[in-house]
Amino acid sequence: MLSRDIPTTPGVYAWYREGEPVYSGRAIGKTGLHERIWGNHLKKGNDLSRSSFRRNVCEYLGIAPTSETTVRPTLMTGADVEPVNHWIRGCEVAWIECDSAEAEALERALHVEWMPPLSRR
Repeated sequence: MLSRDIPTTPGVYAWYREGEPVYSGRAIGKTGLHERIWGNHLKKGNDLSRSSFRRNVCEYLGIAPTSETTVRPTLMTGADVEPVNHWIRGCEVAWIECDSAEAEALERALHVEWMPPLSRR
């Protein structure tokens, strides 16, 4: 996937691993899906604080609890973050473009229906 493939409109997105939903979220505001997916979740830097998906993957892999990675900026090492990035690269992402109000309701519905293990609310 390329940066230009992701729209800047609001919407809802879901990450899948081996065909199963593992995380879902919403993207609202003027940079919408692009900023959330590309700028936060696919970011490769050592700061995990801006992506709940990256933080939750980090905890899932047993590297660090989210209580540590929520602090801004998170000062993880490259060796700590590489397994997180590798795990995320093994996922697929899909999205639905919709207005911000609809995105919030759709995200809640997806959480109820799928109960993705890395989404917490």
